[in-house]
Amino acid sequence: MSDQAYDDKNKEDYDQITLLLNDALNKIESNPKLPATQTQVSELTGIHRNTVRNREFPAKRLADIKKLRKEKAAEETKLKADKISELTETIDQLSAELVYWFTEYKKANRDREDYERQVKLNKESATFYKSAYEKEKDKVRDLEAKNELLKELMRDSK
Repeated sequence: MSDQAYDDKNKEDYDQITLLLNDALNKIESNPKLPATQTQVSELTGIHRNTVRNREFPAKRLADIKKLRKEKAAEETKLKADKISELTETIDQLSAELVYWFTEYKKANRDREDYERQVKLNKESATFYKSAYEKEKDKVRDLEAKNELLKELMRDSK
């Protein structure tokens, strides 16, 4: 074989390995469960780790994937913290509203008890004054009857 044939075969192998490496890197990038390591690339492609390590672009791409994953994790952590903060604020507002309505309930309960006492006192007063009115009415009738008797006695004595 000539040197040209070896060069062509090497070029073909190089291009094929590059395609395999790119496919493996794309799989790692799209699946966060796969670790972003040269060992994982080697396992996915069937290419020896030294071959992967000798190429510069897989290491750079793996570093970019790791960086993106860290940024995504940090963003998710921040979103969770924001959500927790928002929920805590909502809980605080609901707690304050609960205290407000509980206080209103207690106040309404006291007012109801006061009104019930007032109604009871008013009923007792009404009963007392009704009884007193009837007694006074009977006294007035008795006095009117005595007055009539006295008037008749005075007419008769004239």
